[in-house]
Amino acid sequence: MYRKTITSLVCIAAFSGACYGQFRVSPYLLPADSAGSVRLTWFTDQEVTGKLAVWEPNAVDTQYYSPTPVLVPALNYSALEESERDSFPDMFRNANWKHTVVLKGLKPQTTYAYRVIQGTERYTNEFTAAPVKGQRERIRFVAFADSETDPEGRHTKRPWVTGRQAPESSGRPRGLDNYLLTETAGFKANLRQIKMEKPDFIVLPGDIVQGGGYQRAWDEFFFHVAGKFDDVLGHTLLLPAIGNWENFGARNGGYDPQAVFESRAKYKAYFSLPGNGYAAYQDCYYRVDYGPVTVITLDSSNGLPDSTDHDTNINISASTYPGDDLPDISRGSEQWKWAEAQLKDAQATGQVIFVQFHHIPYSSGGHILPLTAEKSSGQAGVPMRAYHPMFEKYGVVAVICGHNESLEHSLVDGIHYWDVGIAGDGLGYSFDDVDPRRFNAYRQWVAHVDAPENWRGRQLLSGGKHYGHLVVDVVPKGKHGYEVIMTPQYIFPVTDESGQVVSTETRVYDDVVVTSLPNAKKVLLKQI
Repeated sequence: MYRKTITSLVCIAAFSGACYGQFRVSPYLLPADSAGSVRLTWFTDQEVTGKLAVWEPNAVDTQYYSPTPVLVPALNYSALEESERDSFPDMFRNANWKHTVVLKGLKPQTTYAYRVIQGTERYTNEFTAAPVKGQRERIRFVAFADSETDPEGRHTKRPWVTGRQAPESSGRPRGLDNYLLTETAGFKANLRQIKMEKPDFIVLPGDIVQGGGYQRAWDEFFFHVAGKFDDVLGHTLLLPAIGNWENFGARNGGYDPQAVFESRAKYKAYFSLPGNGYAAYQDCYYRVDYGPVTVITLDSSNGLPDSTDHDTNINISASTYPGDDLPDISRGSEQWKWAEAQLKDAQATGQVIFVQFHHIPYSSGGHILPLTAEKSSGQAGVPMRAYHPMFEKYGVVAVICGHNESLEHSLVDGIHYWDVGIAGDGLGYSFDDVDPRRFNAYRQWVAHVDAPENWRGRQLLSGGKHYGHLVVDVVPKGKHGYEVIMTPQYIFPVTDESGQVVSTETRVYDDVVVTSLPNAKKVLLKQI
């Protein structure tokens, strides 16, 4: 096995700001097209050409690459971030050199080892190429959203609104208003479990960082997935989507139009994705085929006309946006027509279809009210319901979103809608008990209500809202059919009698869904 090794001849703290010329972001994997090609990318803080070797273990042939590093000014720290450098020892030199190689002609379902030598550092890992499109193989992927990383997450414990109590519970202890783990500890534990699941790929439907215009937030994300904290993306393909936070400049301009433009530029600099036929919208929405599975990724950032019930974000206006890379979600738009064409083709070729985007259309959470409604968050998921008839027509199995920082499952005309915004930031909850306008008639399950907390004094025994992810298994069944198993897992903080966290363990929520195409049924597992 060649799973992650990083060695350095001269630098013990391999990712500290002092190691100039070495990995700023270690190698990570993205889809390059729908034909199974893989894009391998890494970043350094100096213009030093790296060396990539790729080979099949136990084979004699090795392919060598030395991609020319490209400076990416869009990823520079702002003047504000530079002025605070003394308070953030993890900051790098203010330069981002991108190294990227598209690996074509990979043998399907073949494991490849690779090694990147960058200056005095050496990184070694492996990945497995996708099956041929349509090939009947068992596929596993993991979905989570709303990681919203930034350095503050290392010591931030988010507000934790009390959920329903189990009949035997002694009740949430008074004064316990914040979660038991920091954002960083929760995200780390989540990623450790995901690595143990050994998924073929990961879908991440938005709100990746706490502000797309905040460079330190991007540094923090890659510390977790391709850096000093962990490197799951060094051997597992990532399929990302743009969330509202990827449009937000955070302290570097908020939703100022120029800040939105610069925030989206950072996202696209990190995530070079399969083409969609529209040069202006490159990397915004795309399709990936992985054996029998097709994933359609949409950009739900903006609707027209602006600031109406057809829009998802009151803060973004196409009329003031300074670029041409903000696709419209509306009926008849380029993105709409592209989505329908891809769905039609995927259905015609017998693919098992999933869709991901950020703004959850059906939920009982804080972002469900249209923009024109009183007390709307200004970040509405309702407009994305316009796509539902299209999804139904072309046989979409599940739509995977984030946005409410909640785990909520809805079933609409046989299509499963999941809010999986539980990666490692906030812990959202259902609002329909205090605001009937947020009632979700399609809701099957939500952690805030359907995972009742069971306390014994200050010790949490079971239940509650926690960080986690959705595991999706697509399994061939019979001659032509498939069974899709969707398993919501969570990271449970194990506490002692005094309420102190002593460890974490992975548990399964009692909303495991088994869908036999084309019929669906729900299987409930007793919560453990």
